[in-house]
Amino acid sequence: MIMLKVKFFRVILFLTLLFGLVSFAQAATVAVGSVSGSPGETILVPVKIDDIAGQTSCNISVVFDSNRLKFLGRENGNMGAGIMGPKLADINKRGKYNPIISFMGETAAGTIMYLKFTVREGAKGDCPLTLTVPTPVGVFNAVSGKIMVR
Repeated sequence: MIMLKVKFFRVILFLTLLFGLVSFAQAATVAVGSVSGSPGETILVPVKIDDIAGQTSCNISVVFDSNRLKFLGRENGNMGAGIMGPKLADINKRGKYNPIISFMGETAAGTIMYLKFTVREGAKGDCPLTLTVPTPVGVFNAVSGKIMVR
C-alpha cells in the first residue's frame, strides 16, 4: 500500500512539474506595425512575427475603420508565406482583413506581409489596426498597430 502511495505521489509530482513548465513557455508574437501617413497617401504597414512556434499555419484578423482607411491589398514580406484572403470589396465593406497564412521555407521570424492602405480624405487622428490571432488558440500573442494621420 505504501509503494502505491509513493508511486502515486511521484506521478502527481511529475505531472505538476510538466504542466508548470508548459505553462511558463512563452507564446510567440504577431504584431501589426504603427506608421504615419497623410490623407490621400498610400501606406504600407508591416505584419511581423518573432517565431512561428512550430506552426505551419495560422489565421489572423486585422480590423480597421473603413470610413477612414481603404484597404488596397498586401505585399509579400521576407518570410515566403502563402497567404489566402477574402476579396478586396468584402474587406472594405466589413473593415476586416482575415487571411489564412501558411509558413513556408526555413524563416521562422520576420515580416509576413505589408498591408497596403490609403488614408481617406478627411481622416484625422489615429486609425487603430486591431489584430487578433484566432487560430491556433493560445500559440501567438497579438500586438495591434495603428496609422497615425498627420
